[in-house]
Amino acid sequence: MKKVLLFGYYGENNLGDDLLLESLINALQSKFLLGILVRKGTNLGSNFKFRVFNKFSLDLLKGILWSDVVVGGGGGLFQDKTSFRSFYYYLLIVLLSLILKRKVFLLGQSFSPLKNRFHEFILKKILNHCEDIYVRDSLSKDYLVKIGINPAKIKLSTDLSLLIDFPNYELEANILGLNLRQWYNFKGIDLENLVTQLLKKFEKIYFFSMQPHDSKLYYEILRNYKSKTMLISANDPDFWRYFSSCRLFIGMRLHSCIISMSLGIPFVAVVYDEKVKAFCKEIDWNFFVENFELDKILYYIEELEKNYLKYKELLLLKKNLLKSLIKRDLEHFERVLCSK
Repeated sequence: MKKVLLFGYYGENNLGDDLLLESLINALQSKFLLGILVRKGTNLGSNFKFRVFNKFSLDLLKGILWSDVVVGGGGGLFQDKTSFRSFYYYLLIVLLSLILKRKVFLLGQSFSPLKNRFHEFILKKILNHCEDIYVRDSLSKDYLVKIGINPAKIKLSTDLSLLIDFPNYELEANILGLNLRQWYNFKGIDLENLVTQLLKKFEKIYFFSMQPHDSKLYYEILRNYKSKTMLISANDPDFWRYFSSCRLFIGMRLHSCIISMSLGIPFVAVVYDEKVKAFCKEIDWNFFVENFELDKILYYIEELEKNYLKYKELLLLKKNLLKSLIKRDLEHFERVLCSK
């Protein structure tokens, strides 16, 4: 069996990236021997069989040498908004793999304009030596072509998490789901004003923390609303039960929007990064705001309520189309891998 080394933002208590890893393990573990690059001491559970390599030590080289193929499995890894260090780190993994004569594939990736022109230059130089690059939206594909990546290498796909059948308990109630994160232009007073207005329409608000940092917003701003709000962390055993009981959702993190679509929960996306807007565009979903515009969010909530079943059915249709797409692409990827 071929040995496949997976790398990504895995094991960092980010639900979205952990879902990407879970989807890849489920899809590949019966056909390939898997290794995963993670931080030392990370607990990935005992339900899967794989080798673990410490991504911040010489174990990184051991992992690459152990492998036959190296795969960047999902996410927006190659970005320089949050830090240059992250961009260089993931690019280094690709470069070392290529130097050591390993085939490199990228699956379910997002790419958005880099801040630094030199970063664009080295990204082009290195990624043009990869095998196939599967991107999860048209914006990513267009950007890669624009900076000079060989178009023949780029495959328009979707998010890997759609390989998972998310639990749906269909416990719909008059509850609003909310996921927000700290970002540059986000102000606490905006959240307070929003919650005040929403509690006039909904019995309760569930605040979903998909990464530990998200919880700070709840404790700092929503503590005065504890009787009508509830904080739900990603490791809560009833996470999926709570999520699927939401009637509508307001989501900032990409995977809160993807999960909402998958469960047929009409949502308003708050765009903090191009990948969120790109996802909405891919599914022809116009209910997104770019500057946390309170009036616009409330207007969209009203519109979604007016045509609730129509939008619910539309999202489920889009989910089924994207699930078919990602299953087809993974099957193609596996065939290519077996033929190399």
